[in-house]
Amino acid sequence: MAFPVSAGLTRKLLALLLLSNILLLLFFIGFDYQLIFHSDSAVKNLLAQEMVETGRFFPREWNYVNNDLWVFFNHAFIVPLLAFMPNGFAAHAASDVISAALLLWASWKVSGVLGQSPTARLVSMIVLSSGMSEIMAEHVFGQAAYGAAYYLGCFLLVAYWSLTQAQGRARWGWGAATAVLAALVFWANPQRAMIYYGLPLLLAGGTLWALDRQAGAPGAGRRHGCYLGVLMAGLVVGVALNSYTLRQVINHRGLTAMNWLSYDGMVHNVHAIIGGLFGILGGEPRAATRVVSIPGVYQILRLLAAVTVMVLAPLALRRALRSAHRGRLFVAVFASAMLGLNLLIMLTTTLADMSAPTASVRYLVPGVLLLLMLTVGEVVDRPSGSLPARAAAVLALALLATSAAPSYLSPYNQHFKLPPAINLPSPENNLLDYLRANGLHYGYASFWNAGKLTVLSGHEVKVRQVVIEGGVPMPMRKLASNRWYQPAAWSGPTFLMLTQGELAQVDLARLAAEVGAPQRTLRHGDMTILVYPANLAVMQSWNPRVSAPTHFPVSERSPHHTGHYDAKAGALVGEAGTPGWLHYGPYIDIEPGRYAVSFDLETGAAPAGAELGAVDVVAAAGVTSFARRTVTGSGRQLLTLQIDVREPTKLLEFRVLTNGISKMLVYQVSLVRLPA
Repeated sequence: MAFPVSAGLTRKLLALLLLSNILLLLFFIGFDYQLIFHSDSAVKNLLAQEMVETGRFFPREWNYVNNDLWVFFNHAFIVPLLAFMPNGFAAHAASDVISAALLLWASWKVSGVLGQSPTARLVSMIVLSSGMSEIMAEHVFGQAAYGAAYYLGCFLLVAYWSLTQAQGRARWGWGAATAVLAALVFWANPQRAMIYYGLPLLLAGGTLWALDRQAGAPGAGRRHGCYLGVLMAGLVVGVALNSYTLRQVINHRGLTAMNWLSYDGMVHNVHAIIGGLFGILGGEPRAATRVVSIPGVYQILRLLAAVTVMVLAPLALRRALRSAHRGRLFVAVFASAMLGLNLLIMLTTTLADMSAPTASVRYLVPGVLLLLMLTVGEVVDRPSGSLPARAAAVLALALLATSAAPSYLSPYNQHFKLPPAINLPSPENNLLDYLRANGLHYGYASFWNAGKLTVLSGHEVKVRQVVIEGGVPMPMRKLASNRWYQPAAWSGPTFLMLTQGELAQVDLARLAAEVGAPQRTLRHGDMTILVYPANLAVMQSWNPRVSAPTHFPVSERSPHHTGHYDAKAGALVGEAGTPGWLHYGPYIDIEPGRYAVSFDLETGAAPAGAELGAVDVVAAAGVTSFARRTVTGSGRQLLTLQIDVREPTKLLEFRVLTNGISKMLVYQVSLVRLPA
């Protein structure tokens, strides 16, 4: 035993610490988290609202991303709450409380599979409930995406283990639980499920099979073949359901389109992952904190604790992989496979954006949590090494276990002084009050400002996400509903809310040509709010149905790699000797049909028959090509391409390439729908 007091007193003290952590966790979820609440977290509220309004579990107008179908996720907890409460932050917090309870329950069940003592099981719960750092608390309990991935893996792990241990009729129950859980996670996303659950559990189950075979257990092959067959049956059903459901909804490839990194890129990712792990374990000192101060001393202790844990964890995994305890070995194989596969992908591909390491290592969070439980078991139940080494291990875990206060209170302490205020005068709430005071309840803004404001207002102020493309706002449909961008979605004034940087990207003249001049211009902090008398969704470029001829005149904000905009000529001009893309964009969405795309351009004098460039119509950054035509001849000309779009298409663009042989001018591009 690593604690020099009686077991009974130890467990009482640990139970009090666990209760303290849980109370601080509830404060974080229900109060503090609204200060760092963001639009990624808001998506589950928005999807739940879409499910209620459309009456579909998988709404047909919702734009899913990365093949993620969100089958059993926190949004499912929000849906029933909307029958008696607004779809605001309180609903989000309630779903997170459910998620946190499931996480701790699943962890407790796994600690039983590990064969941990009552003391070790309590310490495991304390460490996991402590948050460990603000960014870890965000991943696990705030946004809760990777908390859900973790507890689903734990429940599947426990179900399979229980299946291998059950006798008689109990096998049917645990077999059904294993198959259903496998089907759920593979229905949500087969690629991710194979990495997080499928391959790790097949390896862990195969290890148990090998142990029984080595021990000469009668019927081992048949029994374990049945166990793995149950898992595979759930896997196959889940993949089939995923394939069927994806054909019924809109899905964007997103991060599923990965590329291999160069060697230098892999080396960079090694450094970033190490830094990210320090961050989520609370070992990254806060910049500009005085070294000789109480916070400074605490942060260096947390740094040393993170280093100690990062050394202890691999050693604990190594010992568990050599353990004679079947449950410990089973969990260790699962955890090592989950971590190893995710590390391989993070180190060698473009999946993770390592410009923000603490955010990118979120893919490792489920495996890290399992590894921490293994580490707790080794330190508490099987201490080894010299006395100083054992003391360092206990102190490192103690620092992690008592990190709830700095982790969960950090957002509040960065904004306000204690004691806590009841009503938080946060920038977001002040902005919402300003919008309400000006009678504004429906508008458009960038992704990071849209969803969170919608949820924080309890859907009283609906802000839909847009991006600035070609100088005008365009719907950002990923993780959004197409219904939001229809004129019928809102009748009355709407607003376009932009930061100063975003405002500089807007072509106000082009926008006015489509929807008229703004009725009012308001300013609040860094935000400029353009108020229009009608819904901006009347813009023809927002409508994928293209019911009327649509014109895209060029401007100084038109995307181009070569040339310049000539305001007097009203054209993009590419001089002779400057080859390249003279025009591309505007990245519109379009529904199936036949269309004519006309390029209004002019070329200078050139040799007869010379190819001066080309015009084409493509989608997905050129991956999909619909039509192409070379540019020849001199003078003003209208080149028309007919295209046949057979499925809903995103990011359609019209490109003009100049070879630099002669001067070329582009005036506008027009799009017309042709009869079927």
